[in-house]
Amino acid sequence: MITNKGNVKQETRIEIQKLLSEYGYKASLLEGRKSAYRDRSVMILIGDMYNQFYIEQLVCLSDTLRKHGYVPVIIYTGGESSVEEEGVGMALNEGYAGALFLNVRGGTEIAGAMRDSRIPVVLLNRVIEDVPFDSVCSDNYRGGYMAAKYLIERGHRRIGHLAGNAYSNTTRERVRGYKDAMKKSNLVVSEHSIYYGNLDRQSGYTFGEMIIKENRNYTSVFCGNDLMADGLIKVFQDYGVRVPEEISVICYDDTIISRSLNLTRVSSNPRKMGECAAELLLKRIGDKDAETQSVLFSPLILPGESVVYRKE
Repeated sequence: MITNKGNVKQETRIEIQKLLSEYGYKASLLEGRKSAYRDRSVMILIGDMYNQFYIEQLVCLSDTLRKHGYVPVIIYTGGESSVEEEGVGMALNEGYAGALFLNVRGGTEIAGAMRDSRIPVVLLNRVIEDVPFDSVCSDNYRGGYMAAKYLIERGHRRIGHLAGNAYSNTTRERVRGYKDAMKKSNLVVSEHSIYYGNLDRQSGYTFGEMIIKENRNYTSVFCGNDLMADGLIKVFQDYGVRVPEEISVICYDDTIISRSLNLTRVSSNPRKMGECAAELLLKRIGDKDAETQSVLFSPLILPGESVVYRKE
């Protein structure tokens, strides 16, 4: 502690004050830089980095944020709620400019903390019910309906659905669309019609083996994403089942995987969705009191070589 007592030499006092002033300035400058960095930082929580659809979204939204002078800070959660909570805590404690949830669960406690903090938040591919956050999603109900209808119009009547995670609102909406299209055509949806996977190749392979070993007589399968479709086609190849001659396959997502396999697919343009999410967040940062926006991207069917007409 520096006091004004006379037991400190004047030249020593001046030197100490000079050092304190210099290092105090440097510390303040560093803290200022840290503060400026945080003010331009955006937390991106991503639940799945194995899915090419989400990676394409991530790349595009990160590029858009950088073009506007913001620094994306990316945390991979692996679908773990505890990791999501840690990321949200970091964003709150360090005063980030905003946060973007890309395919994460985002429970009510996390949503409540973000809402109370007034940090701008945008949800991509997910919505959290009863929480007023901006969101960007594919019209998943319409996409599920379109996929089933596409198969029905080509003569398919026994259509299985390999869906995504059961907890996901995205999955629920696609399943709902699939069911409505089937019911509208007076086709049966039984307890064996829908199988819930994990949006990975193994889920597709496991489902395919079950179809073969249990002799389920599907003429076509609607897959919740292209990774599961890839696994499904692989098991069919291993067991000598021909696609599309013996069974047709349609999937959600238009990425390099489905394009390389030339699958018939439901596309929602992941890059445009990522860009839109970034732009929504930038608007929210500029005006925290603006009206909440929910953007739905209309899907479209891109025909490939994995679906054929079927004569029953």
